[in-house]
Amino acid sequence: MMNNIDLISMGLKNLFRRKLRTFLTTLGIIIGTISIVVMISIGIGMQKQMDKSFNQMGDMNIITVSPADKSKTNTIGAKKKKTSVTDKDIQYLKNIEGVDAVSPVINYSVTMITSKRLTAQTSIKGMTLEFMEKYGLGKMKKGSVLTEDDRAGVLFGKMTLYGFVKANATNNYYDPFEEMYDEETGKMKEPKFNPLVNRIYMSFGSENTGDNENTIKPILIKPVGILATTNYQKSAYMYMELSQLQNLKDKYDKMTGYSEYGGKKPSKNGYTEVMVHVPDRKNLERIQKEIQKYGFRADSDADMLRETKKMTQIINLVFGGIGGISLLVAAIGITNTMVMAIYERRKEIGVMKVIGSSIRDIKRLFLFESASIGLLGGILGVILSFGISSIVNVIAGGAGSFMGDMSMEQTKTSISIIPIWLSLLALVFTAFIGLVSGYLPARKAMKLSALEAIKTE
Repeated sequence: MMNNIDLISMGLKNLFRRKLRTFLTTLGIIIGTISIVVMISIGIGMQKQMDKSFNQMGDMNIITVSPADKSKTNTIGAKKKKTSVTDKDIQYLKNIEGVDAVSPVINYSVTMITSKRLTAQTSIKGMTLEFMEKYGLGKMKKGSVLTEDDRAGVLFGKMTLYGFVKANATNNYYDPFEEMYDEETGKMKEPKFNPLVNRIYMSFGSENTGDNENTIKPILIKPVGILATTNYQKSAYMYMELSQLQNLKDKYDKMTGYSEYGGKKPSKNGYTEVMVHVPDRKNLERIQKEIQKYGFRADSDADMLRETKKMTQIINLVFGGIGGISLLVAAIGITNTMVMAIYERRKEIGVMKVIGSSIRDIKRLFLFESASIGLLGGILGVILSFGISSIVNVIAGGAGSFMGDMSMEQTKTSISIIPIWLSLLALVFTAFIGLVSGYLPARKAMKLSALEAIKTE
């Protein structure tokens, strides 16, 4: 029986004896490997970019709970649709397995005026301090986080700072995005306005400048910090502690004689929006369904992400199928090469049998040669795939600028990503393709009669 070293030595000599044929056969594996690795890497890159984009635009760990409407949408399986979210309902939401924080959320349109006659129209959200940290509002670029001692304390999202303009400029069309980016470099500029060094007043609703009953009656607020988050959805708001914001709104409504509500004090009947934080995204879909059965609408940015993942999975299958066809053609090439090798090496096979080599040695030799072609093609294919992937990413650089703009930060776009597991899988797969392709030729070599082979030669 041949030892492994002799078998490997003989196999490699046989491969390099017909260099051109071996190269052409290996080339088929190389092309097939490149096709399948690069195409799957593009699918992986697309998914990564979608995840990054969704994380910048929204929050994948948040479920927004709201009263059910007349349609059946998002209240599937509910015995009774609930028209408001009460404190009892909030306690129920907190007790759901997998939920670690729940907070009512109030949202108002406000007009800000500074002592330097700058004004901005934006939105402000109120939620509990505990939930702010879960929501990703625990890190500040400037200033400090809100505490229970901060009366009328406000956190500013970065996007809101671009909206502060001279008071007389608000009568004209104003686009804050024009102030955000440098036209020459395309990079995001730092906002000129710093709320922490300004005295700021806030009124609820749109700005009015006339001397009438709806003229703004501003309330002094306390700027505490500027959020570090670049999440587009979060950076577009200002934030206050829930009860503090509601107290300011009640005070403002009283000052204006409840003009917004027809002169009557509004009755408080639960909340119209509650946010639920789910740390493990695997639980999102289950918790959403449970909330829907309870009678509420339950929406999440992860809904859209799940749909896009299904789409990218289909794209990956299509890309992988195209690469698989290339590998199938290459496998046929390996089979053809090994069959031709049998006819050319009949005498060699016959001599090996006569001198005592077992049919198992002959089988191992042919399988080693075919697997070597597959593995060599796989190695070269993976190396070239990394090069092609880099070229694809350079070409896609323009898309990176766009993605950076949308996410409020410049990000390097990699539309083609080749993880280590994909490289290793490609090598194992091509070696396996080589083995399978060489199996029938190996069996044919085993069955070849030694005497007939020598006579023929």
